[in-house]
Amino acid sequence: MNLNIYKLLALIFFSIITACSNVNLQTNNATKEFVQTFQIAGEDKLIVRAITNQKECPFITWDNQTKEQLKLRVDYQKVPLRKASDGVPSDFPIKTCEIVWPNGVTKANINEQTIYPLKKEIERIVILGDSGCRLKDADNAYQDCNDSIKWPFKKVVDNAAKFKPDLVVHVGDIHYRESPCPANIEGCKNSPWGYGFDSWKADFFEPAKSLLDTTPWVYVRGNHESCQRAGQGWHRFISLQTWTNENSCNDPINDEVGNYSEPFAVSLGKDAQLVVFDSANMPSKDFNKDNFGYKTYYKQIKKSDELASKKTFNLFANHHPISIVAPTKNKSDKNELVLNKNSLTTIMQTIHQDELLSNSFNATMHGHIHTVQAIDYTMKRPVTLVSGNAGSALEYNNNQKIALTSEQKKEFKIGNFQSYLDFGFATLVRNDSKGLSWIFTEYDTDAKKVFSCILSQQNGKSSCVPSNN
Repeated sequence: MNLNIYKLLALIFFSIITACSNVNLQTNNATKEFVQTFQIAGEDKLIVRAITNQKECPFITWDNQTKEQLKLRVDYQKVPLRKASDGVPSDFPIKTCEIVWPNGVTKANINEQTIYPLKKEIERIVILGDSGCRLKDADNAYQDCNDSIKWPFKKVVDNAAKFKPDLVVHVGDIHYRESPCPANIEGCKNSPWGYGFDSWKADFFEPAKSLLDTTPWVYVRGNHESCQRAGQGWHRFISLQTWTNENSCNDPINDEVGNYSEPFAVSLGKDAQLVVFDSANMPSKDFNKDNFGYKTYYKQIKKSDELASKKTFNLFANHHPISIVAPTKNKSDKNELVLNKNSLTTIMQTIHQDELLSNSFNATMHGHIHTVQAIDYTMKRPVTLVSGNAGSALEYNNNQKIALTSEQKKEFKIGNFQSYLDFGFATLVRNDSKGLSWIFTEYDTDAKKVFSCILSQQNGKSSCVPSNN
């Protein structure tokens, strides 16, 4: 047998071994166990959720005694394209399971970890917003998802976790990987994209793990989680609503159901609460008063006011800022600023004029604009807190601070104003025994303090006074 035949046989043998190894590797990856548990607070209940690729929903043990299996919320599914421009079908090779935390239970064990219920008196809240890695062809926007500095969401979460919060509030826009990363861009090379589970896992479940494992979350729905975008994952994984085919966002014919959800309250203690409002489908232009969205939001603003009447201190949380300082859209006036409003603000004005919400509200919390602002007003209006800087590509220019002149403050009826234009997170820390005063603090990605203000209300007037604490 000559040398060339030996070489040929060796090559064939090596190819067979390699092929078998690749098959085994693919099989192992396909069957590798994945379970992520997390807690969602809202509507006077705490839901334990689990997403898993295993055949059965996991079991949970209450107070080391009663063992119970989580119920299936929604099973594996590959959803057909809603529209051709989505590019790829939304594939969910994973099931979502859930169970409501029973009254009186002090702890539970699930997936080899111990979890605890939401505290009755919340002391410390972490606020995150606009966290995913932006990949969008239409805007020619390709963030470097593989770079922990240019997309620092995991670092932000891990540093926020060191504060050991009692509650995390995400003010919306979780999912951003809508388009494939171009082959010539190394920063996002091989990133998953589309609205299926692989993108949700990369954008959220993996980088947010350190807080998902330990702390109950409140989720505010952003426009990125509307039915037209990542609404399918929102309803599978995040929403408090019961999952149905009608509200799943799978079929555009049902979008008037899937794009809206009722406001709900989350107790922060005996005297304080958070009221959560879903503004995901808010249009960029003002509504026609006969529009379904206008009528829906009008009723829901009224319901939010009703919820706020039940406690003394109230925070209103929706994704889109109802009042924010921003550069004008007129390119010839690059240094000019305006106090922006939106279509939801317009509806609020028809009910409450310039106050926007009932005087039961002390502050509003938002994301959407990828920056940070704390604004109090010389008029009677809740303090505005914007925290949209957890990871997605930033607004305006990085490391620039918006500052207002005394003339601008007077024009906008603004008292105190603080801003920050870089990545980070915020906290709200209780400042008194009743929860009628809180300290809002902005931190950078390294958990170094940027600024803080004391949030309180006197004589019906809300304020957030700068603090050195």
